[in-house]
Amino acid sequence: MFLDFLFQIWRRLSGYLQWWFLWLFNNKFMVCVSGVVVNENGQLLLQRHRHWVRDVWGFPGGIVQSGETLEDAFAREVLEETGLTITDIKLVRVVSGYRMRLEAYYCAKLDTKTCGQELKMQEQEVLEARFFSFDDLPNNMLSLQREIVHQLKGRLVQR
Repeated sequence: MFLDFLFQIWRRLSGYLQWWFLWLFNNKFMVCVSGVVVNENGQLLLQRHRHWVRDVWGFPGGIVQSGETLEDAFAREVLEETGLTITDIKLVRVVSGYRMRLEAYYCAKLDTKTCGQELKMQEQEVLEARFFSFDDLPNNMLSLQREIVHQLKGRLVQR
């Protein structure tokens, strides 16, 4: 009886008010993007980040901003952290379950149409960034990201 009453009220609310109530009373998630960036020599971009566990290498990436697509967020984060532009962005894996966080992992190529691309680290966040061959990855790499690299290795080296 009470639920019927609530549903009658719910149906009379505008879409905006329905959305607002859903947003107010449900969990909030942080959405992050990260991924593999490969240069024209088939090398993989990795970086050491100030906000990560000390002395660990991983992919560039960060938090998606409101109104941004996941692909645009990944391209923005790579540009912000390294000064490089990317293209051919493809979804590789989505991971969830860690502290209200959703992580989307991508694979992209360095944009060869942009002349004179040079690696320029954002020093406030990035301690070190460089390209590695797939056969010479650092030992101290984030485990999930190492798994993604091994999953993609055959496809990326042939690109």
